[in-house]
Parts: sequence; structure tokens; C-alpha cells
Amino acid sequence: MIRALSNTIGRAERAALRLLVVVLPLMILVNVAGRALKAPIFWLDELAVLTMVWLAMLGLSVTLQMREAVAVTLLTDAVPERLSKLLRCAADLVVLGFAVALLVLCYLWFDPLLLWRSGFDFEAFAAESFNFIYQEPTATLGLPKFWFWLILPVVAFTSSIHALANLIDSLRTPHSAPGTSTAAAVASGE
Repeated sequence: MIRALSNTIGRAERAALRLLVVVLPLMILVNVAGRALKAPIFWLDELAVLTMVWLAMLGLSVTLQMREAVAVTLLTDAVPERLSKLLRCAADLVVLGFAVALLVLCYLWFDPLLLWRSGFDFEAFAAESFNFIYQEPTATLGLPKFWFWLILPVVAFTSSIHALANLIDSLRTPHSAPGTSTAAAVASGE
């Protein structure tokens, strides 16, 4: 069930990545043309930077889901399969711990309960918490930055789901024969 949820989230993330990968160069090209015509669109620069941040964050989550992060496997390749499996599970636990920690930190940063208790009044929220997350505007767009920062808790949540699914897969994966990759065994459903 967790793997199915992870796969569904991964498909949605890849669709969003495809859209952002198309939109980002278009924004840059429009702004290059604007600069050439001596009419730059300053807010487009800021939106392009924020789009790149979203691309990076969604890319991180997809990379975790697909288990395609860069890894040094000298140790796991050199030890017996049982120990290798234990090391993979330990790595999955570290990734899950990081994702959950990021989720907790985002919860503390955005503090949705205090925001709700303050009646979604950003000034009352800031006065009570000394947290101005909901009041800080972007430099040129004039929009509250928190709309763009929402990618952090979203990716923390999706990364947690992906990391949990990967840990479950690692725990369920039987010991593979020498020369058989564990990633291939997981992908084939063994």
C-alpha cells in the first residue's frame, strides 16, 4: 500500500517536473527577449529562480522514490549480502529520519495550529510567535513568500512516503544471488 502511494505521488511529481522543465526555459527566453528590447521583466527573473528551487525540490523527492541518488557502494559491494542488506536498511532509515525531521521542522516553521488559532490573521500570528513567515513578500512579484516555501513541507511529506516505501522494500527483499542487483530485484517485484 505504501509503495502504491509512493508510486502515485512519484507520477504526480514527475508530471509537475515536466511542466516546470518546459515553463522555466520559456520564462528565461521571454526575459532574454525583453532585455534585448530594453524592456526587461524583472519579476520574471525572480519567478525563474523560484521555479528552479521547485524543480530541485521535486527532483530530490523523485530521486528518492526511484532510488537513483548518487551513492558510493564500495562498502555494500564488498561485504556479504546479509550485511549489505543491513547497510541498505540503515541508509533507508537515515533518509527516512532526515525526511521526517524536515517535515517536523516545516511544521514548526509554518505552525498551522497557531495560524488557525489566530484566525488566519497573519499579524496576530506574527505578534504571538515572532514568526513573520506569512508576511514577508517576494522582492519583485509582491506575493507572500510562504506560497513558494510551501514546496518544503510538500517535499518533506512526499520524501517521507518514498523513504518509508524504500525501507519496506529493503526489508522485504530477499537475499539475492551473487551478481544480482537488489535494485533489479525490487523493481521486478521479487
